Amino acid sequence: MFTLNIAQGEPVIRATETFEGKMVWLPAALLCTLAFPFGWIGVFPPAIWLSLVAIENAQGWKRAAAFVLAAVLMLVVNSGQIPGNAHIALLPPYSDPEGNLIYASLRPAKAVIALALVVFMLLRPQPLKRADLPVMAGVIALPIVAGALLLGTDFKFTATIAVAALINLLVVCIAEEGFFRWVLQRGLGQLVGKRKWLATGIVAALFTTLHTAWAASPLMLGLVGLAALGYALLWQLRESFWACVLAHWGVNLLHMTMLPYNG
Repeated sequence: MFTLNIAQGEPVIRATETFEGKMVWLPAALLCTLAFPFGWIGVFPPAIWLSLVAIENAQGWKRAAAFVLAAVLMLVVNSGQIPGNAHIALLPPYSDPEGNLIYASLRPAKAVIALALVVFMLLRPQPLKRADLPVMAGVIALPIVAGALLLGTDFKFTATIAVAALINLLVVCIAEEGFFRWVLQRGLGQLVGKRKWLATGIVAALFTTLHTAWAASPLMLGLVGLAALGYALLWQLRESFWACVLAHWGVNLLHMTMLPYNG
């Protein structure tokens, strides 16, 4: 998925050569097979893959159009309007008298987005760098410490939570960071040029807004906003997709296991 070698250096998006021939069409053909297990939801991964390829291959207005197309495809498949997007429960949910509720379930829409992104990132590797680590640690620590101070701690861990955390890493975080960072913030950053702080603020606000249905209170929404700003700043400073994925997962993992969690 990503290299475990951690090197010192500035952020860089590697593999600048264009996609050609089999590099374009073989992954697209393989992703077409997702239509068999996922139905209509599985029709979208090849289109998402091709839009990601178009971003790398195109220039000017065509590149901007490819960013828009990738974002629209991800939004459509995740909208809940495509048949076959019901949650697939892998284990009974975890609940307790304190009101915690954690589901170990898989949502097909985010799963197919994540699969398309993983295939893409295998051909566009972004190794973690030592300079990423302290920024990641700060991004993880800030909302967790704030949550512990404002909500209190609630330590818990079961098989359901372990499976939920694994799904969160392999599906939720990859899909969400692919949309918010690799497509949206990266595209807006290129649009605004040197004013990347503008793209950072817009994407952090959008991330928070799209999580309003999940946040159970204004306090929780504020903590989501704090985390969202951290992820966006991490991208602005380091431009590392996998650093953003792992920081996002670190926050979610510690939230599940150390803080109150209402599902």
